[in-house]
Amino acid sequence: MRVVSLGSGSSGNALLVEAGPQGRTKLLVDAGLSGSLLHERLRKVNVHPSQIQGVLVTHEHSDHVLGLPLLMKRYAIPVIADVHTCKAIEDGILSGSWRTDSGALVSTPSIDAPGAMALSTGPEIQKSQEPTRCMQPLSAGIRRMLGDIEVISFPISHDAIAPCGYLLTAGGCRICVVTDSGEVTAEMLTYIGKADLLIMEANHDRERLRRGPYPQMLKNRILSSTGHLSNDQTADAVLRTWRSDGVRWLWLAHISRTNNTPSLALKSVRTRLAAAGVNLAHIHISTLPPGMGSVWDSTQLWHTESLWEMSS
Repeated sequence: MRVVSLGSGSSGNALLVEAGPQGRTKLLVDAGLSGSLLHERLRKVNVHPSQIQGVLVTHEHSDHVLGLPLLMKRYAIPVIADVHTCKAIEDGILSGSWRTDSGALVSTPSIDAPGAMALSTGPEIQKSQEPTRCMQPLSAGIRRMLGDIEVISFPISHDAIAPCGYLLTAGGCRICVVTDSGEVTAEMLTYIGKADLLIMEANHDRERLRRGPYPQMLKNRILSSTGHLSNDQTADAVLRTWRSDGVRWLWLAHISRTNNTPSLALKSVRTRLAAAGVNLAHIHISTLPPGMGSVWDSTQLWHTESLWEMSS
C-alpha cells in the first residue's frame, strides 16, 4: 500500500491510498481541496483524477468535500459514505453550498470555473453526471472490497450528520483514518488498535485553545464530545491500543494553525507516550501539514531509513 497526504487541516483534507500491482487500485479518503488544487497535488505523485476509483468521505463539512462536485460530475468517480452523508452531499451539490466545520456556509465551486478547467487535460473526460449516480452508500461496520482494498467504516463523534472513520486493508497492511472526532469511543479503539499506520487527529492543545482568540461558543464546540480531539486525547487513544510487540506509524492530522503547532503536537504526544513507558523506537510519529505531506509505502518500509527515523 502507498498512502500520500495531499492536505490536512481546516484548509482541506485529502488522502491518496493505492494498493495492488503497480498501485492499480487508487482511492481518496476525503476530497476537501478545490478541483484545481487536488489535480495539482495528484499530478505531483503521478496520478490523474480519472484514475481514482472512489472517494471515501468521512463527513460532509466543506474541508472534506469541496472537490467532490468536479470529481463526480466530470469523471463520474463514485462517492462512498454513510447513506445519510450521501444525502447531505447530494443536497450540498444541488444547493450550491457546503457547511464549514464552524457552521458557516460556503459556495460550491463551479466545475466550469477557470481553475477547474485545468482538470480537462489528460485522459478522456466523462460528461456531467447526476450526483445520485455516483453515490455508493456504505453503512458503518459493513466490509466492502474496492479493487484490491478492503474497506470498513465505523462511527466517530463529530457534529456532522453521520461521521465515520475508515480501516483500509491490503497486502497484509492496515491503515486507520480517524479525524474530526470530539471523543474516542470503545468502538473506535477497536479499529485504531488494528492499524499499522494510524492517521489520527491532534487538533488542539487544550490550554492554548482556552487562552486563544476564538469566541467562547466556538471553544466550547471544539472541546465538546462532538468537536475535535486534543493532543492529550490522541496520546491516550494510542496508549490504550498500544502493541508492545509491534511497530506503529502515527500521523498527527488536522492540526489547528491557531490552537496548536506541529512541534507542540509532536512533543505533547511523544512526552505522554514516553511517560507511560512506551519505547519511542517502536513508534514513528510525524505531523501532517496543510500542503503535501508524508508518504507511507509498505513496500519500502524495510529499505527506506527515513521511514524509521524519529522526528526531533
